[in-house]
Amino acid sequence: MRFAAHYDYSAKPDAVAALLADRDFLAAAAARAGAPASRVEVSPGPDGGFTVTVRASLETASLPASMRALAPQGLELRQALVWTRAGEDGSRQATMAGEVAGSGVQLSGLALLRPTAAGTRLQFAGEVKAQVPLLGRMIENAAVPAIIGFSDAQHQVIEDWLAAT
Repeated sequence: MRFAAHYDYSAKPDAVAALLADRDFLAAAAARAGAPASRVEVSPGPDGGFTVTVRASLETASLPASMRALAPQGLELRQALVWTRAGEDGSRQATMAGEVAGSGVQLSGLALLRPTAAGTRLQFAGEVKAQVPLLGRMIENAAVPAIIGFSDAQHQVIEDWLAAT
């Protein structure tokens, strides 16, 4: 099942990219999304890009109601985003890959950070696939709102952090 989201900011792309490469920011975003016990790693690349790896334990309360019965103890989400170096205009692209540990659920996609007349747009687009016989489509339908919810929480933390600077 496909998913997409976009978020607009009044800050320039380099300011938003700096947050997306900040371990403390990413941990705060994960906590806001219902994953306070997350492990976040940020690794700089040799060309000015960076890789973000997140292992987030999502609490049952933060899951959509349709998923709570399938995961009464919560879920562990593993995700990596590999960001390219900034282009001349500050734009960046990232490949996304992730999984829900032990579930047969995987996600893949792209993220794009680009300048706009008003600041910056951060876009995500991808696909969730559940390799679970008979339940795959139901799991995919439940996973997409959780992914968008995680992105929405990150957006709100970006807004808060940008307002504080």
